[in-house]
Amino acid sequence: MLDLFNPKTIIYFGGIGLLALVVFAETGLLIGILFPGDSLLFTAGLLTAVRVIHLPVQLVIGIIGLAAFLGDQSGYWIGWRTGKALFDRPKSLIFRPEYVQLTKKFYQKYGAAVLILGKFLPVVRTFAPLLAGVIQMPYRKFISVSAVGSVAWPVTLVSVGYFLGNIPWVQQYYGWIVLGMIVVTTGPIVWRILKESRKRVFV
Repeated sequence: MLDLFNPKTIIYFGGIGLLALVVFAETGLLIGILFPGDSLLFTAGLLTAVRVIHLPVQLVIGIIGLAAFLGDQSGYWIGWRTGKALFDRPKSLIFRPEYVQLTKKFYQKYGAAVLILGKFLPVVRTFAPLLAGVIQMPYRKFISVSAVGSVAWPVTLVSVGYFLGNIPWVQQYYGWIVLGMIVVTTGPIVWRILKESRKRVFV
């Protein structure tokens, strides 16, 4: 059965095509926050190393980078078209006002570089392109920074998975490694969201 929350299942079931589609959704659609981005890229590198994915690692990185870049463009134009209505959306299973506030704070702290740094942070990589559209960041500036982030993300994580893929203990403890990645990448985000939630409650 297809499990879109399991990196290995995504790749075994749908190959590079489904992998690219999930990356596009995570960077370009609100529903993308549900998907396992970082662990998926690491797993793609690992499965390329052991020839489950029968493509050169450079091509895998390129396909993922292109999917992330196109996802960014989708998110930007959705944000551009919806404008400030994004801030007024009611809380739902996928959308939480805290996500927008968190991403906004990253923009205030890091500027356009959030489109690069944010690629390595769950939630932020989904909302950063949207918010860039909302605040109507000049498109020429957006597209250049987006391109850098869309390349840096898969180059880093796919390469790590690829170079570790043939090490026996990595295969043996794959589940624990992925769990560790999830904790490391989502821990700070969860803490910030909880912090934002408390501020909204007590203000």
